[in-house]
Amino acid sequence: MPITPNNILAHEWTGLKVSIVQSTDPTKNGVSGLILNETRNTFSIRTRKQIVKIAKSDTLFATTLSTGETLTIAGKNMRYRPEDRVKRGLTKW
Repeated sequence: MPITPNNILAHEWTGLKVSIVQSTDPTKNGVSGLILNETRNTFSIRTRKQIVKIAKSDTLFATTLSTGETLTIAGKNMRYRPEDRVKRGLTKW
């Protein structure tokens, strides 16, 4: 199933390209790369130079869908284990 604005919260994020729009840690603002791993509270993002762990809470992430549409998602809405979030599906959001 393709990622859309309607299902992105219930979708797998590993492998998506993301950018940090805003973070409580100013050194993380503007970081962009590919999500390698996800836990309940963090994303591991591979940038061009390194792998960076980013806390989901208090962070705004942006991703561009295959349609070209850019979405900004608050990390606090993603604070679930990825397997639980996907299992909950769309009906619980």
